Amino acid sequence: MTAKKLFHIRKIRQSKKSVRISKTQWIPARWQMILKYTGLAIATILLTVLVYYKNQTGDWFKASVLEIPESFDGTVLPIEKIPDWSNWSGDHYTAVYNEIAPQDLISLPPYDLSVLEFPDDQLQWGNHAQDLIRNTKITYPVVYLGDYNGSRYENSGSHLAVDIRVPSGTPVHAIANGKVIKTSMQSDGFGHHIVIKHIDVPDSDNPGKTTTIYSSYNHLGDINVVEGQNVLKGDLIGTSGSTGTASSPHLHFQIDRDSAPWHPYWPFTWQESQDAGLSFFEAINAGLGIGKAKEMTLNPMTFSLKYLGTNTILSSSAIAANTVGAVQTNESDKESEIITITEVTKPEETPTTIVEPNTVEIIEPIQNDKVDTSLLIFKLSGETVSLINNGVRIIVTDEQNQLNTLGENDIIKVQVSGVGNSLQPLLKKSDFKNGTADVVVKSGTAGIGNVLIGRAAHQITFIEKVANTTALKFEHDGHFQKGMVEVIKLIAVDSEGNPTSSVNFSGEVAITATEGKATITPNRLNARDFINGIATFRIKSLGENTRIRLRAQNGALVGESDPLTQEDSRPFNDIKLGHPNYEAIKYLKEEGVINGYQDGSFQPAKTVNRVEALKMLMLAFNVESGVNGSLPFSDTENNAWYAGTLATAIQKEIVKGYPDGTFKPAQTVNRAEYLKILFETTSMKLSASIVSAPYLDVPKYSWFSPYAYMANQKNIIDTNGNKLYPNNGMTRAEVAETIFRMKMIQMNNMVVYQK
Repeated sequence: MTAKKLFHIRKIRQSKKSVRISKTQWIPARWQMILKYTGLAIATILLTVLVYYKNQTGDWFKASVLEIPESFDGTVLPIEKIPDWSNWSGDHYTAVYNEIAPQDLISLPPYDLSVLEFPDDQLQWGNHAQDLIRNTKITYPVVYLGDYNGSRYENSGSHLAVDIRVPSGTPVHAIANGKVIKTSMQSDGFGHHIVIKHIDVPDSDNPGKTTTIYSSYNHLGDINVVEGQNVLKGDLIGTSGSTGTASSPHLHFQIDRDSAPWHPYWPFTWQESQDAGLSFFEAINAGLGIGKAKEMTLNPMTFSLKYLGTNTILSSSAIAANTVGAVQTNESDKESEIITITEVTKPEETPTTIVEPNTVEIIEPIQNDKVDTSLLIFKLSGETVSLINNGVRIIVTDEQNQLNTLGENDIIKVQVSGVGNSLQPLLKKSDFKNGTADVVVKSGTAGIGNVLIGRAAHQITFIEKVANTTALKFEHDGHFQKGMVEVIKLIAVDSEGNPTSSVNFSGEVAITATEGKATITPNRLNARDFINGIATFRIKSLGENTRIRLRAQNGALVGESDPLTQEDSRPFNDIKLGHPNYEAIKYLKEEGVINGYQDGSFQPAKTVNRVEALKMLMLAFNVESGVNGSLPFSDTENNAWYAGTLATAIQKEIVKGYPDGTFKPAQTVNRAEYLKILFETTSMKLSASIVSAPYLDVPKYSWFSPYAYMANQKNIIDTNGNKLYPNNGMTRAEVAETIFRMKMIQMNNMVVYQK
């Protein structure tokens, strides 16, 4: 007798004759006691053997010993009610399901491709005849085998599930009878999710036969079932959320075939996307792995609609016309019994557990995510010096047409730190006329006010009175390059050397070279050329100068510059003036942070490995390396050149190794890893909350989003099209630029990096 038959003895007795002892048959009391305790002893021995078997094999299935899953008898849909998106006035991103009035809820719209493919430009808000179309398109932002372009065409990509937009806390139901084989509370990827195994369901590919499928419910908020629990169709198994890498609340609804090697399945690995030269989103949009997706999964909505209600197959016309209103479940009438006794079953035929490979992180971008206005890039212009109690008018210009992404109720904060405050603490889209808006900042005390609007900063120095200009001061970097134009500032200062907001001299200021030869443009300045007490001019060296000294004079008003010395125009033979990272590379070379190669080159496009990046960052930010220690990784050497640096970084929790016990020192550091190391090295405090995805390809809940968010907010790294490309390797030039920007922020007390 197998273990399975042993624990289903009741069914065996119903199908076979068994020997019964008649009530009238006399059995001595002594034999009754012997039989009783003999039976208990046998049961104890069997249970002991089975427990031993479990410990030896590790194959253990939790469930109720009192029942096996109910046979397949049709389906329900995973979501019953959603908000009436077209007419509901709530917030799509922050609303909670149980706070929505019943009259604002409607049945889940049919998954109808003819409706989903209706052109967006033909939709008109206020046209209630189109409410079903609008609600359907909002509810299903990503279709089965769709892409992330919002096209809603099947077979346009390799997204192997249907995304259903719902508020947080929306009840999620099991689509059919089955057994819960997996519950996970992971913080990334699929997030909180459930996998249910359904046996003996109709095989769509082989009419008249049955098969096994696995439904999965991903990015949940709460999970209400346990592994091994048997569920009935319509049972409440959890509620929706935005866990894992979801950027807003939704249900990623997926059905895997029995042939899928793990659940939930995904059709390509990270390495496969890298080999194809594609980012995650590009891989999905390009349909990478679509053949595997078709082979390993089913269209979850088509299957659920096909067998909706009972085991009767619906006609195609019935599927198209069906709505969820016909499905009624009463949660109070169903109480699923959760039994913690362990079922002893015959081990399944599969001898080993299938381990999910290193797949690419599952990212679920949801269109129309809430805009984080603190990351918008504006141009701010206005006075930099002002009298106290005088309002400073700052012009806010949107040069990148970002206002088009805002809703009418989105707000842009005007933040002022230091002294002063803004008379308009908030801006809305309606405040901008032709792309510009005005704010006025005012202070009653002297000092510096830092204005931050979006990601743009503007500094104002408030003074109590306008002091007389008593001298002129040159400002420059102390160097010039042969044949190159240099920009020089001339600043009007008072008797204490502080800049004056306005000049009060008449006539012109003559600028001459008292040492060396140079062309000066313009060589004469008048009071109108000084904006907030600052004027600029340009010089270009002539001849074989090694030093240039400048003089500015207006009568008794005189200024003398420190000498400008000639420098090589190329800090490295492959880095010339005009290189986008020239200033950063030049600065870090002078600071001794970076070196070139023996041939005099810097090789700016060469990627940096993990220990090289760590060494540069710790050197740049004065994190002293200790002595070489015993490194806890299988692929590092205790006497390697990086050993002291790595040991110190581990001690300070700047870096960690991989779960397999390696550090991979020679592996190229990608942008996501690098930003984490950068901010951990500088101990910069990360944002406590992230409103939305910091970049188009960085989900809000990814492990590195806090670092990406800070990089965006502080303007640490240049990006293209608001995409970070987190898997791309960091180049030497990019590392130099990020270090330079961070040091400029620290040294100059900047809110955000600006040239």
